[in-house]
Amino acid sequence: MKRLWFIAILAAGVTACVEGNNPVQLVNAFPLTDSCDLADKARLRGMLNFNAGTSYNIAFTLYSPLEVAPGDNASPAGFTAQEIILSYEARNPKVTLNEESEPIYFVVPPGADTESYIALNLIGTEARKKLDTVVPIAPDFMTLLATVKLKGRLASGKEVETNEATYPIDITRANSCGPGTVPVTTSDAPCAFPGQDANFSDFTCAPATGG
Repeated sequence: MKRLWFIAILAAGVTACVEGNNPVQLVNAFPLTDSCDLADKARLRGMLNFNAGTSYNIAFTLYSPLEVAPGDNASPAGFTAQEIILSYEARNPKVTLNEESEPIYFVVPPGADTESYIALNLIGTEARKKLDTVVPIAPDFMTLLATVKLKGRLASGKEVETNEATYPIDITRANSCGPGTVPVTTSDAPCAFPGQDANFSDFTCAPATGG
């Protein structure tokens, strides 16, 4: 994968439609490795043990249909992203989660292909607080449909946004650490966050700092 990638700290198969009038499009969702690089295969849905971790990190590949004609200074100079918007639908139980936004800055050049990507946490700060009160205990689970889009500007100053991508995450409270201890990630956990996908139960417990 090319090293055009971005981490957005905001504390999705993907149903993103590729729309021709979007200057940048969020395409497939790929899991992340322990070093936050892209894994080889796209992931269709996520799984999270809320007792081990309350973040869900994933990467979306990016595509830009913008083109720059040689010698044409009026051609688009790319898309400058300025804001991430997250919205949610929760099922079993059905709860209301407010839309969240976070200011960001990065530029996607014209003609970016799907070897470019943005990595982000799909569970925002306020969503995390609300989920903490409603996530069921295993074997029961709830499904969170997290929808993400980016807002920004073209070089002309025109305000534009990407398509929306919706990614489902099954969330439950499974095995956990005892009093006075906290989960510690294994070396394989994506971006060092435990409790996610293949690392759902693969973590150790350590004394809580200051506890």
